[in-house]
Amino acid sequence: MLRVITAEAAYTTEELADILGLPIATIRKYNFHFAKIGVHFTKKNGRLAYTNDDVTIFHELKRIYSHPEMTLEKAVITVAKKFNLVQIPATPPNISTEKQTLSLEPREMQMKEIQSYIDAKFEERERQLISMAREIRALKKAQQQKKSFYKWLKTFFGK
Repeated sequence: MLRVITAEAAYTTEELADILGLPIATIRKYNFHFAKIGVHFTKKNGRLAYTNDDVTIFHELKRIYSHPEMTLEKAVITVAKKFNLVQIPATPPNISTEKQTLSLEPREMQMKEIQSYIDAKFEERERQLISMAREIRALKKAQQQKKSFYKWLKTFFGK
């Protein structure tokens, strides 16, 4: 029985960089970001070996990342989703939505306590400012009354 064996091309990092027209360091950086989300490329003899499919993935990453205001992290996630390389959950895998809700409740209580403390301090400060403003107004009024009295005395004694 005959078997047809198709030889999948295996490119090194250097060859992939030449194909894409990018520096080798950029390919390594892209590979690092893929690894951060759980996408690992095959290794042959301890070196990375990229297939034709991998070349397509990197071409797409290069195209998406070239858009203005696109970050590398977002581009890698977009490509990974597009090629179904990894399932990226909306929430972290070890925290359920219920646990997230429970962990937010104490924080909300702390925030409310802090807000009430801030409000109380603000009201106290406001009362102090109003009190000081009244005292200053009273002092100014007393000072003006003294001036009026001295004016009256000057007119009475004529100097």
